[in-house]
Formats: sequence, C-alpha cells, structure tokens
Amino acid sequence: MVGKQMMHGKQTHKILLADSHVLFRRGLRTLLAAESDMEVIGEASNASEALSQAQELLPDALVMDLALVNQAEGSSPLQIRQLNSATGLLFLTHDDSPAQLELAIAAGARGYMLRNSASAELLAGIRQIATSENQQQPNSLSRIMPDLQALAGSSEYPRASVLTVREQEVVRLLAEGRTVREVAAELSLSIKTIEAHKLNLMRKLDIHNRTTLIQYAVQAGLMPAQHASVQP
Repeated sequence: MVGKQMMHGKQTHKILLADSHVLFRRGLRTLLAAESDMEVIGEASNASEALSQAQELLPDALVMDLALVNQAEGSSPLQIRQLNSATGLLFLTHDDSPAQLELAIAAGARGYMLRNSASAELLAGIRQIATSENQQQPNSLSRIMPDLQALAGSSEYPRASVLTVREQEVVRLLAEGRTVREVAAELSLSIKTIEAHKLNLMRKLDIHNRTTLIQYAVQAGLMPAQHASVQP
C-alpha cells in the first residue's frame, strides 16, 4: 500500500501527528517511537499544516485533534475529508458529544477516540486506522471507538459488503426492532458506540426510519424476507 514501509521484514506504518499542544504531540511521538511497527514522519500544529504535510508525505494515518478542524481559516471538514484515501484519519477529542461525532463524520474520519484514552487503546486505534485493509475485519476495537468509515456518496443502497461486519450486525438488530440499549447489550458494546453506529448508518445508507431499514436489510441479505412485513 502507499506509504507502507518494510523494516526487517515487518510492516511499518507511517504516522502524522496534528495537535496544537506541543507537549501532547511530543508525548504521543515518544509513545509511538517505542513501537517497532510505527514511525512518526511529521508533526503539525494546525489543520492547514496537517493538510499540507498529509498531501506531501502520504502517511498511513493522520492522528489529529478534532478541535483543529474549524480553527484555521481556509480549512474545513470538507477539505480534510478530501485527503488521499490511503491516509486513515483518526480524531482525538476531549469529549464524545453528538456534535463532536457529527464533526468527525463530516471530516471523513475512520474513527475517533478520547484524548485521555489508555496508551494500549490508543495504539490499537492507530494500528486499525493505519491498516486500511483490515477495516472490514471485526475486532474488539469497536468497544473503544466507532467505525466511522468514509460516508457513501451514492443515494442508492450500497451492497452489504460496503458495510463493516460490525455495521451489518447493528443494521440487522435494529431492523429486527431492537432498541439501542438492547443492541449494545447484545454486542457487548457501549450505548454511545451503538448510537454512533446508528448515526453513521443513517447517513451512509440515507435511511431514516425502520421500515426502510428493514427493506435494506432484506435486499442486502442481512435478514430473511419474512421480516419485511414487520411494522415499525
């Protein structure tokens, strides 16, 4: 893949850091430097610098403070979203409010995490984002960050294969009439994570009610046809 290097037979992920706090960036660089499969290839203090360096260096992952998205004049969620598709975007945020989630989605993030996440969780998150070929694979990382893959541009139903395995599970359970709380319990995830999946799926599939969701689930082969008659 573009940006990947091989070091002593092992894949090395190129990481670009963007945060206005120098001490935080340096701390994150030190954390990543201790990992044999990661290399920090650049640092940026604002969104403009991050975009410029990302276009020049083509990192495997851009780890960026979500607060930078609307701070720099001339930068916007749309511009950030237009990054090279080979670069995975992971936002770090102080809180996981719906507004922050929507901003991350608008900017095309593959995921977002709290800035105070444990080091092991943060490293796992960066690895998932940097390894785009594994985006479709289920793993425990969904417990600590939503799958926020780039939103589909088409208004037609995408094939089920376009959705992650986790997204397919969420679609099926919601179409069956489960509440967000029930889906969270079924999948052993947090309610906030399921809400994030639900919001992303509504935008990704352009579906805003359960009747249409059922129709999609049947057409995509995620649930038997007899469920199509279930009322919302």
